Amino acid sequence: MVCQELPCSVNRSCSSTGMACEPSDRACTEIARSKDLEVRCEQTCEGGPQLVYCPPDTGRADSQVVWILLAVAILLAVGGSALFYFVLRKKDP
Repeated sequence: MVCQELPCSVNRSCSSTGMACEPSDRACTEIARSKDLEVRCEQTCEGGPQLVYCPPDTGRADSQVVWILLAVAILLAVGGSALFYFVLRKKDP
């Protein structure tokens, strides 16, 4: 079965921890639910749609780290600019 690779696929969304199931395949969806997986997105395939199941917290923890790093970078930029201004400004005679 040929499926659309981007943006929704098991490999892109949740690596090897996820599953792709046809909506009508009860056995597959029950296995996914027994592993505590949740529907992340719907994949389009030649044979019809597939639901991509991933662990509940996939990708959420990484976004907090990105925001913290962005805040640190902004603080460094503001602090460096202020230091540059005070060190290199000319004093009036």
